Amino acid sequence: MAVERVHPELVRDEEPWQSVGDWNGYAHVRVWRVGVGRVVVVLSGKGAEYHPETLLPLLRAEYPDDTVEFFFHRPMDWMALGYYAELTSNDDGTVTVTHIAGDALAARLGPTLYATEDPDDHSAGYGGA
Repeated sequence: MAVERVHPELVRDEEPWQSVGDWNGYAHVRVWRVGVGRVVVVLSGKGAEYHPETLLPLLRAEYPDDTVEFFFHRPMDWMALGYYAELTSNDDGTVTVTHIAGDALAARLGPTLYATEDPDDHSAGYGGA
């Protein structure tokens, strides 16, 4: 008898990497398979915050047969509050950032969202805004 998954499967969890060039800080890429032909990509870290209009098409190309949804997590630190956001690519190449509650994304992706959270996130209780 097959066991049905309660939460989506985390299929990619890269070690956070230091960005170069115009990017500042590190970036962390995580991907969940949320259904047949559907993945959710969560980008975290200050390095992923800059130039999403360049980064999203590169990541979308890695999943050519899937519908890809993008989210962003800005970990809290001593300089800025953390937050979660949905990232939407527009026809003109720009990206719209819509703040969301971290707990809403966690409810959808399951406990692996917070379990793989960035180790230097100083948010109280995870989840950002």
